[in-house]
Amino acid sequence: MSELIIAGGVFMYPLLICSVLIFAISIERLWFLQERLVSPKGLRAQVSNLINRSKLDGKQRRNIADLSALGILLMTAYKYKDLTREGLESKLNETSSEVKFALERNLTMLGTIATISPLLGLLGTVVGMIVAFTGLTASGSPDSDVLALGISQALITTAFGLSIAVPGLVMHKFFEQKINHLLLLLQSETSEFIDHINN
Repeated sequence: MSELIIAGGVFMYPLLICSVLIFAISIERLWFLQERLVSPKGLRAQVSNLINRSKLDGKQRRNIADLSALGILLMTAYKYKDLTREGLESKLNETSSEVKFALERNLTMLGTIATISPLLGLLGTVVGMIVAFTGLTASGSPDSDVLALGISQALITTAFGLSIAVPGLVMHKFFEQKINHLLLLLQSETSEFIDHINN
């Protein structure tokens, strides 16, 4: 592996950084986008039970809001429960935008890295080809072995860039779908909670 990195030239180092970033962001998002952390099962029922027994005090409200994205939305709905339905939904839309922003953290960076990786690889290949042909011209005598070696080394960066970009784009699409699913789940749970507190 080290021979390939050395053979690929200077453009292999930014590509290595890109591969590390994609791996790190993917692990971080896989952890934080777990359904149990974003929308814990039973939380809505637990909060509704506390409200029914008039035991939802300020400290519990803060703890529930700190627990998960669903907790934030439920406590926002409870805080503004005396507003009209339209006013309440307006406040929830504001909070939902903040929740969505938190869920999408690092996703733009992941997509950007996946997009620029093959371009970096291609740039490395073009520079490598220029160097190979320049060396051939300077030597004055065409040597097919030297030319073949130069071209093969130049193509390493393109192959490496594509091997980074493909999983990066797959993970980006996967996280987009997962976030959409989580937002629908949060919306459903919050709507049912609003129906409960408005009765």
